[in-house]
Amino acid sequence: MNKKKIYLVITPFFPEPDSFRGPYVLDQVKALMRVSEYQVVVMKPCAPWHRAMDYEIDGVTVHRFRQYTIPSNLLPNRVNDWLSAQSMFRKLRSMGIHARDLAVCHAHVTASGAYALAVKKRNPQCVAIVQHHGFDVMSITDGRFAKFKWHEQLCIRYGTRICNSVDINVGVSQKTLDYVKSYPGVHLKKEYVLYNGVDTTKFYPPKEKIQNERFTIGCIGNFWPLKDQMTLIKAVERLVSSGQKDILVRFIGTGATRQDCEQYVANRGLDDYFSFENEVMHDKLLTFYQSLDLFVLPSYWEAFGCVYTEAYACGVPFIGVKGQGISEIIPVEEQDWWLIEKGDDKSLAEIILDYKKNSCKQHLSRPWEIGELMKKHVKQIESCIP
Repeated sequence: MNKKKIYLVITPFFPEPDSFRGPYVLDQVKALMRVSEYQVVVMKPCAPWHRAMDYEIDGVTVHRFRQYTIPSNLLPNRVNDWLSAQSMFRKLRSMGIHARDLAVCHAHVTASGAYALAVKKRNPQCVAIVQHHGFDVMSITDGRFAKFKWHEQLCIRYGTRICNSVDINVGVSQKTLDYVKSYPGVHLKKEYVLYNGVDTTKFYPPKEKIQNERFTIGCIGNFWPLKDQMTLIKAVERLVSSGQKDILVRFIGTGATRQDCEQYVANRGLDDYFSFENEVMHDKLLTFYQSLDLFVLPSYWEAFGCVYTEAYACGVPFIGVKGQGISEIIPVEEQDWWLIEKGDDKSLAEIILDYKKNSCKQHLSRPWEIGELMKKHVKQIESCIP
């Protein structure tokens, strides 16, 4: 293996042959391979008792190593970090790679930053990066111990040390980085925003726009309270009640609140206006987006949803919620056209109706194509290399 300028990616989120969770990291890796001279190596941890094998997906080889979380990954500590790092280094050596060969170690989510720091300890010249993908940057709300104050304090102490120690903290939105810095004691060496970009070879407008018999709204997201699909349901209920009966909403996703949403729809006699689908295979997403007239996800704790910009890349405008990561790339003068306040189904109904009647064009104020974003990312890294 060529050991020159190796860029190591360590991530718990990466697609597998039977699961496509984490496609945004795959797209980021592939774009990095295209636009830089780095040799990118991807590693994904697994539990010690799993016999997970290395695999290849979409032209990217993913190398597995064991991660030790005793007694639980909900109790982060340095002993587990040391054991897991040794497992990572053993795997790297089996590939003919040593810490001195690594130019960059890019860890996804705070806890994985322990690996970047382990590399940095052996090779001070390596640039250590942590990328934050959600607002719960310290994993305080995860698992059975989330309600305990001692667990919150443990997570904050652990996460603060990692965030302060790495060379760069990257957020998928400025609001994400603001959450990182909101904790007392956090002092970042360097930070910048790397929005989740879209691969325009995968997502693009149709040659000819499909003319739907009914105005079709799409919504992709796990059915959790924070995704707030109910606000969309109530907004469409308002529209139907006012005579707008040529509407269809296609929900994609599963989760805890889906049954309540389906029951609400049934109780209000709205079955003809909604469909609930478990999932769309990733290679079918393009067709799904291209079939829509509008995309809506009223999520109110969203660091930066890829689904918004994927829809936009397919020529479909989107509606989100004010104050979330996605709001950062919508021009100030258009915010009231495409964003609502949390849970405001009345405003959502008005925006949907206005677009249904007028079909105004949506604009974004920041770059969103992944190749362009990753070129800027590489320049940020190069500025940190001694």
